[in-house]
Amino acid sequence: MRQRRWHKPAGKFLAANCQVRVRFQEVDSLRVVWHGHYVNYFEEGRNAFGREYEFGYQHILEAGYIAPLVHVELNYSHPARFDQTLDIETRMYVGDAAQIQFAYDISHLSQATGKRQSIAAGSSVQVFTDIEGNLMLTRPDFYSAFLERWAHRLRDV
Repeated sequence: MRQRRWHKPAGKFLAANCQVRVRFQEVDSLRVVWHGHYVNYFEEGRNAFGREYEFGYQHILEAGYIAPLVHVELNYSHPARFDQTLDIETRMYVGDAAQIQFAYDISHLSQATGKRQSIAAGSSVQVFTDIEGNLMLTRPDFYSAFLERWAHRLRDV
């Protein structure tokens, strides 16, 4: 098993899962998913998380904030190929900062071995700004309320 080159966040988290099927236009001339599409798969994971927990981009905007992405890490383990079904696990880690930290694991069930194979993993960080783009240095009240509402679903590594 390959060792991660990045440190997966630790602590309490909420998790959501979704699947995507690799489309033809996502495959490059080498017949594998072009590396840039994995960031889109991360976004699919964040959107699934938002739907499950009512914490999507629209919810953040309705609360009077924006949450721009400021950092992404991505590590590849194995290539994904056309028409594979990829499983995306998205974890939002809870911290004290006024930011949202996600970790992602993309895998698929190998038909050849019947075992789950890691495809890629990574993380992203979003910060809170007001509508004008001013950085929030403390956790917004709506975010604290969100965490309290879902405290019963928090898991620990």
